[in-house]
This record gives sequence, C-alpha cells and structure tokens, in this order.
Amino acid sequence: MIRVHTPQRLLVTAVTAVLAVTAAGMTTPAAAAPSTTAFTAAALAVTAGEQDAAPALPAGSHLAAGGPSGVLTSVATETGTEYRWTRYSTGVTTVLPPGPYLGSVGTDLAVTSAEGVHTLYDLGTGADPVVVDTTALGPNADLQRLAGSTLVMARPNAVGGTEVHLVDKPEDTVVDRTVTGLPANAWVYRYEVSTPDTLLLAYNTAGAPGKHLAIVDVATGAVTDTRPLPFVANEGDATATARLVAWTEPAADGSVTLAVAPRGDTSVTRTPLGTGNVQVELLGDQWVTYGVGSYRQTAPNPLHGLTARSLTTGRTVKLLDSMERVVGDAHGGLLVRGGTAAHGEGVYRVSVDAAGAPTATLVATTGEPTAIGAVTRQTPGTVDFGTGGNARWSWEFDRGNVELRLQLTHTATGRRWTSEPQHLDRAHVLGVEWTGMTDNRTSAPNGAYTWRMTARPTDGIGPVLERTGALTVANRPAPHDFSDSGAPDLLVRDGSGRLLGYDARQTLYETGRWGTPSQRERVDHGPGWNAYDRLTVPGDAGGSAHADVLGRDRTGVLWLHQGTGKGFSPRTRIGGGWQIYDQLAAGSDVTGDNRPDLVATDKAGVMWLYKGTGSSSTPYANRVRVGAGWTIYDRVTATGNIAGAPAGDLLARDRAGVLWMYLGKGDGTFATRIRVGAGWNRYSDIVGVGDTNRDGRPDLVVQGVAGGTHETLAHYLGTGDWRAPFGSRQGVYNPEPLGTGDVTLF
Repeated sequence: MIRVHTPQRLLVTAVTAVLAVTAAGMTTPAAAAPSTTAFTAAALAVTAGEQDAAPALPAGSHLAAGGPSGVLTSVATETGTEYRWTRYSTGVTTVLPPGPYLGSVGTDLAVTSAEGVHTLYDLGTGADPVVVDTTALGPNADLQRLAGSTLVMARPNAVGGTEVHLVDKPEDTVVDRTVTGLPANAWVYRYEVSTPDTLLLAYNTAGAPGKHLAIVDVATGAVTDTRPLPFVANEGDATATARLVAWTEPAADGSVTLAVAPRGDTSVTRTPLGTGNVQVELLGDQWVTYGVGSYRQTAPNPLHGLTARSLTTGRTVKLLDSMERVVGDAHGGLLVRGGTAAHGEGVYRVSVDAAGAPTATLVATTGEPTAIGAVTRQTPGTVDFGTGGNARWSWEFDRGNVELRLQLTHTATGRRWTSEPQHLDRAHVLGVEWTGMTDNRTSAPNGAYTWRMTARPTDGIGPVLERTGALTVANRPAPHDFSDSGAPDLLVRDGSGRLLGYDARQTLYETGRWGTPSQRERVDHGPGWNAYDRLTVPGDAGGSAHADVLGRDRTGVLWLHQGTGKGFSPRTRIGGGWQIYDQLAAGSDVTGDNRPDLVATDKAGVMWLYKGTGSSSTPYANRVRVGAGWTIYDRVTATGNIAGAPAGDLLARDRAGVLWMYLGKGDGTFATRIRVGAGWNRYSDIVGVGDTNRDGRPDLVVQGVAGGTHETLAHYLGTGDWRAPFGSRQGVYNPEPLGTGDVTLF
C-alpha cells in the first residue's frame, strides 16, 4: 500500500543540546505527523519545502544509517519490520519495500538482498536502483556491510578462515576484489565501517591464540594496519579515522578499557571506562565518544548514554542520557539513536562546533520521553477504612524502567507508611494501594496526611520524578478503638495492675499474614488498674465518640473511664451496689437504638439490662429484668452484632465449657440460644474485640488459662453467619506480657 504524509511547517526550531548548557525545563513540542509516500524515484527526489523542526519518527524507531540528506530507520509493525527514509529538509518519510536493509555510513545509500542478488538504492537522489548479482561467489557468501556503494561480502575458505570480498558495479559491470593482507586462517567475527572508505575487521587465527584488528582501505582492498586485541571474547568495538584507531578491551571481570592509537604507530593510550558492552566512535581527531546502550537495561550504569572524551585534555562531556546505536554521518560527525532528559528520544547529530566543543542536535524525534513523565489517574482525598475500601493512587507513566514508591506521613505524629516498590517495564498505568497501616503494621490514626510519590528510573537515566499531595483519614469510631484509628485495640492488665494497649490488627491479623513484627507497639495507660475486680469495654458509653472502659472496684462502685482517642479522662463515678453482679458484659446494642448497652447477671442468675443513654454523667438508664437461669454460665461476653441478627449479641460459656450464642432481637431480649461448640473452658478471657481484618464482621479474641506459652493467645474471625459464627482458631505468638503471668485481657 502506498502511504503519503503531507508535512506541515512546524512553529519551533530544532533543539540543539550543547553539552552541559541545556535550558532547564525545556521540552520538545510534538511534531506534525511525517508525510509518507510510495517508494519511487520521484518520491525520493522530493526537495521542495522546508522543515523548521526535527522530523517525526514512529515511536520505537531504530537507527539503521544516515547520510547527507536523511536518515534510514526501522520500526516494528504488526506485519514485520518496516524501513523508512526520512528527509531532514522536508520531513517527508518514504516507506521502503519490504527489507531488511543495510545502510551505508555517511551516504544516502542502502541495500536489500535476496538469494545473492542485491538492490542498491540512492535514497537521497532517487536515482534508479543498481542490481548487483553475487551468486558467482557461491551460496555461502553473505553480505556483511555496505561501505559507500561497495558490498562487503564474506565466505569461508578451504582452511577454516574467512575470505572478505569487496564487490562493486561501476558502469554496469560487477567487480569483485578479495581483501589482501589477511592471514589465510583468519576467521573474521566482526565487521565495522567507520567511513565509506574504511573497513575494520576483527578476527581470530585458527590454531593460534589472540585476536587482531585489521584496517582495510576500501579503495585498494588492502589491509593497511594490523594490531593485536586483548579481547577475552568475541566482543568489543572498534573505529578508525584517517589518523586514529580506537577500540574497547573487555576484561574477564567485566570491566572495559578504551584504547586509542595513531594509525601506523604502536603507541596506545588506555583509559578504564567501567562495565558493559561499550560502543566507541571517533569524533574527528580530537574527541572519542563511548557509551553503553541503555535500551532494555534495568540497572543503572554510568556509561549509559553517550560521553565524549577529549583526546588532548581528557575532559569528558555527557552528550546524551540514553543511547541505542551510533553510526558515522556524512560530515565527519556521528548520528546517534538516543535521547536527553530535556528533549526526549530520537536521532541526534553529534558534531564539533566552531569552538571545538562537541554538541548534540536533535534531527529527528520519536516523540518518546527519556526522563520519566506521568499523568495522574487517581488520588484519594478522604478515606474511611471502616467501610472495607482501601486508598488508591495511580499514574500513567510514559516510559518503562520505573520503580514506584509512595510514602505517607501523619501530620500530627509523624507516623509513616512506605509502600513496597512497584516496578514497570513499559509505558503503562501503575498504582499503589494503602490498606490503612503504618510501617510497623499498626492501624493508621485518623487525621491529615501528606503523601509523596517517587518514581525512580531503574536504569538510572533521567531524574527522579516526584508528586505530592494530601489525604485525610476519617475512620468511624469503633467500639474497641482506643487510639483514634477506627480499628480495634486490645487492652491488657498485667499482674502489677498496669494497663497496656495493643493494636489488634498488628498483634492478631497482620501477625498471621506477615509473620511476627520485629517489635509490637504498645501504649502504657498507667498503673492502678488492679483496684478493679471487673473490667469491661462498653464502646462509647459516655458520648465522646471514643471507646471507654468500665471498672468495678472492690467495694462495688462502678466507674467510667471515658476515652479520648489517645488515653482516658479522669474517671467518673456511675454508682455503687454493683457487687451484686458476678458478670458484666458491655458493648452490644441489644435495644436497637445505636447506643451500646450493659447487661449484668446477679448471683441468683437473673440478667439485667442497663440501656445506654450516651450521657457521660448518667451513661445508663435504670435496669430492666431480662430473665433468669444465667447461673449455669461462668462467662458472658458482649460481641456486638457478630452473627447478622438485628442487634447486638451475647456469648455465654457454661460450666462444662460449651459456648452458646444469644442473638439480639433489638428490643432488649434474645432469641433462643444456639450452641457454638465445646472446649471453650481452656480460655480465661473471651473478648468481643471488633473487626480485626476489615471484612465488616466482628471477631473474637481469647486468652488461654495456662499462660506462659506461645499458645495462649488466639482469635476467631467472625463469619456473619449465625449457624457457624466463627472460623477456625488461629493461634498468635504472644506479645509481652500476654500469656506471661496473671494478666486480664478485655
């Protein structure tokens, strides 16, 4: 199919990147789509029009060669590799017939081959192609390079070496010349064309150690210079001008040394460079350039991109941040497929300016970025983790080789969360999800946060990209939350009467998922709590929006410790006479008015209901009789709505160790009890702690009777199904002081 693009005059001038003097923040505007035309002599000969900005190439284009008039590139398509010729002056792009093609360094010539027949095109003038038939060389002759209009062919000889042939077709006659000066047993493994009249051959000699570099004068076909190469493998690169020759010397440890020598002279100047597959080219006789191709590399390398080194002073100048391939151009300079952080990817011409300094000028752009760029797709503003959702961020990155991290900082406390690194190997959308934990896996407190996204180039090319913003965590209060995080906490009274708080998610759920945290966080609420013979968590009994604690002292007085989200206010007296009860269970809304209630069983086995009022001075209304017969139970626990009933529920353990569930009806009464299971007499404490795993269902925490072993603490995840309200028991390695003595868990 013939495709034609009509170029449009662009409104910007081509960007010239003069080393170390780049305007900060400058970017290359998007170029108009290049025109494409059929492959005809007339199309190739187009000269009309002007192009002020660098012509546009398809993204992913590779450099094949470049001449005085334009650049030969290739790009992968759905049907294969497509070769294109783009003229500098007009931006017109000609799509060539199916290839592949070899370009000629410093000329507008290109060749394509099929079964020993080679078609040579002058892409600059559009002259009729020249067809060269080399079948006389035999089926084992292969085209290696194009030096000007000369085909560099190679075939094996009778002694295991390589015959190198230079084939031309002047005046419609095929002329075949064999390169002279090579040993008969020289096996050539690398071919390089530095200029149209200079061919470099790297070879081994069969039966003899060592490698060699031969420089061939294309005009005469004779080797004019040979020198040893200390390569450890068939690697390395070489280049030459009329006066100099340069090559790289890879070592066994992966390091690479740059060698430069005058032509015809045995003296060599060597410079250690670093590691990697270094490409080297001479830029006139005053500079040498080198670099490691950075495409598809995932690790940083100081040699990524293209660096020029002065052969007189040793000064180095970084020309390009990224680089794929370097070839000679028609003016003694270089063409490079690469990019800069400021101006992006494309083909750059490297030359020496009037002051003798190397410069890099963008001559064709692919429109791809070299530095990381990103478009924000999603950022949260306010999040409530109690609803079961997470906070999500996402960005669409315009290149691969990106490592993304996100860090959040709680403004009031400085507590942080840092995401695990996310990696991207191509331009795509990448996101981060926060489940509401800090770095030590405790639940994140409510309040204002700042966040910082850092996108680091894993290949080391270009600067680190950052984005910042703000987030508010606004979790709803939870009945067992003492840290203003919306997530439940465990309260533990140790043997000395000191009250300690533990984040339930870190202690229970995250321990099971991630392994034991290196140090569990705990909050010390102070001593003196052994003044109480009963402790229970009633939820928000006093209307402060935070969870409270009820304590009955040994004289029968009930006290309210109102929560502040960080601790407790001074206690307030609720009333005396509470010594008549042997069980207190608070926190379940059994009346259906969205306030937590308190139930108490007296020593005669009668259960009484104290309806919650939400008042800190009188948190409960007068008692109402629920029913008798509760003496059969030695433990009663309020669990909240743990089984999907209309209101809060109760768990009761009988003296044989069987656990029973009472589903709240919402009117202060309970449905007929349901048997949960036996064996619960192994636990001294049974606590309805709330939702530890953020699945929307309250869970249960238990403490073993024995104490002193890692088996004593466990939890049961709620299912929300009254027929089987709990999952299997999950043991937890105890944080100090759980399970290490006379402790009370509530």
